[in-house]
Amino acid sequence: MRFAARILGCLVVALALPFAGFAAGSRGGGIVGVLLGVLFVLWVWLWLPRLAHDAFEAGKYAKAQRRYRMLGLLAGSPARERSALLSRAGCFVAAGQVDRAEKLLGTIDTTSLAVAERAVWLNNRACAQLLGGGDPAAALALVDEASALRPDVPALQHTRGMALLAVGRVDDAIAVLDGMRSAGELPDRLEAERCRDLAKAWAQKGEAAYAEDYRLRAEALAR
Repeated sequence: MRFAARILGCLVVALALPFAGFAAGSRGGGIVGVLLGVLFVLWVWLWLPRLAHDAFEAGKYAKAQRRYRMLGLLAGSPARERSALLSRAGCFVAAGQVDRAEKLLGTIDTTSLAVAERAVWLNNRACAQLLGGGDPAAALALVDEASALRPDVPALQHTRGMALLAVGRVDDAIAVLDGMRSAGELPDRLEAERCRDLAKAWAQKGEAAYAEDYRLRAEALAR
């Protein structure tokens, strides 16, 4: 009922615009109202998700979280609402606000999640475990399940590499982190994180030159 009320509210706003123009006695105003209504719907369904994603990739997690929250408020289906919640949790994780991420993830009914959604939920929980000082073995189990569901997603492989590194499986971590680029170039934010973790891994192996190379790559990408 909640999501239905939200989408009804969006439609009321969009449909009210042209009637407002006609009420003012202007046919031109009605046409403008129709155009504004169309633009509003396009903004909600097309541009706002892109703006939220771009903010996240730029490392502006608070801004991205606010935009995903707006998407959740304007969600027209349970799936869109879940997607917005999962994305908000990802923003909190990336910003190091683990308690807020865990709280949000706990509000999601996992029995209703589709395969891709469950993979994101598992990945967010694994990241929260790793960043919050939780059990790295538990985090690895979570991300292993996520990776089995969506082996094609580089971000999941990054989390898996982090977890492997945390449990001391350094060679396995390097193999996973190296494999992240098998499908092509990564976004700068994710590539910087990959390089930082590879720097840690090679440092643990005593390979100072490799570690320094990856550290400098990460710094260059973060500028």
